Amino acid sequence: MLERLVALSLQFRLLVVLAFVGVAALGVRAWQNVPLDAFPDVTPTQVTVYTEAPGVAGEDVERIVTFPIESALAGLPDVQQVRSVSLFGLSYITVTFRDRTSVWFARQVVAERLQEARERIPDGYGKPVLGPNSSGLGQVYWYALRSSDPAIDTTALRTLHDWTVRLLLRTAPGVDDVLSWGGHEKQFQVEIDPARLVRYGLALGDVLPVLAGANRQVGGQSLVLGSEQYAVRGIALVRHVDDLASTVLTERNGVPIAVRDIATVREGSGVRFGAVTQDGSEVVLGLALARIGEDAERVVEAVKARLDTVRKLLPAGVTLDAVYDRTELIAKAIAMADRAMLEGVALVIAVLFLFMGEVRGALVVVVAIPLARLIAFVCMERFGLSANLLSLGGLVIGLGMTVDGPIVVVENAVRLFAQPGATRETRVAVVLAAVSEVIRPVVFGVLVIALVFVPLLALEGLEGKLFRPLALNMVFAVGGSL
Repeated sequence: MLERLVALSLQFRLLVVLAFVGVAALGVRAWQNVPLDAFPDVTPTQVTVYTEAPGVAGEDVERIVTFPIESALAGLPDVQQVRSVSLFGLSYITVTFRDRTSVWFARQVVAERLQEARERIPDGYGKPVLGPNSSGLGQVYWYALRSSDPAIDTTALRTLHDWTVRLLLRTAPGVDDVLSWGGHEKQFQVEIDPARLVRYGLALGDVLPVLAGANRQVGGQSLVLGSEQYAVRGIALVRHVDDLASTVLTERNGVPIAVRDIATVREGSGVRFGAVTQDGSEVVLGLALARIGEDAERVVEAVKARLDTVRKLLPAGVTLDAVYDRTELIAKAIAMADRAMLEGVALVIAVLFLFMGEVRGALVVVVAIPLARLIAFVCMERFGLSANLLSLGGLVIGLGMTVDGPIVVVENAVRLFAQPGATRETRVAVVLAAVSEVIRPVVFGVLVIALVFVPLLALEGLEGKLFRPLALNMVFAVGGSL
């Protein structure tokens, strides 16, 4: 069978050349499509659940919020571990699934159980929500908003980021979410005076429902006047401090009592647990998170394209500068792998010319190196592997193994050409005889090399995510050389 394959290849040499030109084209296209990253993503398939419970102690968060959610999540399919952290005002739960579980399936089953969990949590203790569909390596781009105008403080910067910059960047392809760090979160604060409450005979329970109901808009059907129809609306959306201060709580002897009569209403900021500074001044930091499985480089380019639009909308005195760009790290990692590969290729070529003593034979062997790598890229695209420092390292390590088979075949052909009776007319027959003599040992040798990496392919968990791409690339490259 192997000898027949070699004979057909020699008989239809032009078709073989065209076929490998096509394979090379597919390899170049695959190299352009394979996701690029600096390091392999070793994060397991996991789903995070956040619940904000402002002002609630960690002990109460554990009992009232975390425990009901964990109970609702019990019994999910393919779950390996459920971990939780209960802090002051925050419940954080991580559900880890078995490897190769679809992240979309995992998020779906968790979201279904959260409906049950929400019914178990009392009002006022927050509602559980799913965290971003991102991994530990999802932070692909950081940027800082800075103001040189004293009139634009950190509160205005945070508001600008939350309601303008963040919303635009979330529409970039591949971006799952954009987080805000630093600054002051704008609030309308009502500071109630207990003495004035007593003076008007009111209690705190009389004020809070009115404040909650004042900031909304309701519909009142429609009113028909002649041939015209008008929509009836009740508009009570709070836009300014005065809107909230003038909200009527009750009346005494026909005199309305407004919020300003029992409280001081002002613009303020929420309780902060940290800040972000750059070059000695406070800034607002934005973090763009890439969705799981996306090409980090393409996500960053999409974010940069959106930033060109964002910068045109920024007010005078506000600048947006990059703090961390994953593409810079990717470029350094890929350049390191490329340099190691080029140095290895140069060393292999030098050794071939030195020991074979045959220029044409050495060139034939050298051709196997790029072709084997292009075939490996095609396989990487097919199996969903990313090009990173470790996976490309498999191609670098396999340089010597890639040329083992071609060296044996070509050296045997050169030896037969040197024997008496070998002429230009019998060249094809000589090559067929040379390849037929060594084809079986070469194939078995390649198979033995591939079998060496089978234990690495069987690794699971963190070890598998680290070393399985490297082993697969070694097998792809050696198989491509065959």
